[in-house]
Amino acid sequence: MQFGNIVVQGENLLLVSSLLISYVMFYYGIKILKIERNIMDLIFNSFINGVLIWKFSYVFLHPNSVLQNPMTILYFNGGYVGISMGIVFITVYTWLYVKKQNIPVASYTRAVVPVYFGYFSTFAWIRVMENSQNYFIILQAIAAICFFIVASRVKIQKTLLQLLIWFHLIQFELALYKKYFVNTGIISKEVWLYGSLVIVFICISYWLERREREAALGDENKGRRNAMTQLALGVMMVSIAVASVFNNQQEEGKIKPKPIVSTSLDSGKIGTNKGEVAPDFELLSITGDKIKLSDLRGKTVILNFWATWCPPCRAEMPEMQKFYENNKNNNVEILAVNLTNSERGPDAVNDFVKNKGVTFKVVLDEQGEIGNLYGAITIPTSYIIDKNGVIRDKYIGPMSYETMDRMISNIQ
Repeated sequence: MQFGNIVVQGENLLLVSSLLISYVMFYYGIKILKIERNIMDLIFNSFINGVLIWKFSYVFLHPNSVLQNPMTILYFNGGYVGISMGIVFITVYTWLYVKKQNIPVASYTRAVVPVYFGYFSTFAWIRVMENSQNYFIILQAIAAICFFIVASRVKIQKTLLQLLIWFHLIQFELALYKKYFVNTGIISKEVWLYGSLVIVFICISYWLERREREAALGDENKGRRNAMTQLALGVMMVSIAVASVFNNQQEEGKIKPKPIVSTSLDSGKIGTNKGEVAPDFELLSITGDKIKLSDLRGKTVILNFWATWCPPCRAEMPEMQKFYENNKNNNVEILAVNLTNSERGPDAVNDFVKNKGVTFKVVLDEQGEIGNLYGAITIPTSYIIDKNGVIRDKYIGPMSYETMDRMISNIQ
């Protein structure tokens, strides 16, 4: 969500959006698509429970973090692994319900495909609002809207399955090219997710076709459809091979990676908005060293404003520490500015840092001047600053490991 030059993001925004879009798509299916109530009940219940599994899968994936700080459940989700767990639940739940209620597969497909594209469109446009300069996200959102419109008008099961295959193939291609474009490797979690979904829907398509007893004309059409699914699979395999070649050339220095963020954002002006140079400052660290923001030029910096008494700040610190440990050798730095004027004293900060095992740079804003300069009214607030000292993003709220990874990957 964006207000002026301030970008408000949060893991809970996706949860609230999921619940709202579930109700919207429920009535869209009944009123617009004229789908039977029991089918829409199935879709509604499976999607809601799938979303909740995605949200609270963080408990199973990071039990130690939850035991140390139960508040993390409110702020984080299971990321791509959690999405996979939700998909598995939806698949199993739907299969059992369809068999129990004897719901025609064709009727269910007719309802669930446009609803699915409706969900995807909503989440894609939320990501566009979070990062309107990322052209890959914009393309994903446009593709989702187009497929949603087409799927709402199509009533043939096999055509809908083909739409699912080709839609996820497009998303796979965008994710694959995005990873090449920012030089962060080929097989990302996003690539794995969309590639797996392409395979899954191809398998479902083959399975449904084998069940049908078609006449001679139908068999001919089936051959065409099989050719389409084989073509989709072939395109995916060729894309991986081509991307592998490009990636090898990048590693050998034959191809220089291109930045995903346009340099037209760089105004050269000093300020706290996107595209402006982050105002320089110097503060004492908890060890007594003087640290200047400008000394970190040449590195991608997460500038984080926090306090020990702030629950979401406490929740994100272990995530930041884990991210720092895994990325400190990749020219990534975290500079955590403690709003010391709101603390009981420097000792509270020292004790917190020691207990949490924080090893990245922590500096003390004892007068609150730097917090005011950067407009850190709500904490935690983080600025993503590129190697040239230019602000690329602002995030209000606790950041998970995946959030940091995504935002840093988008600008490196």
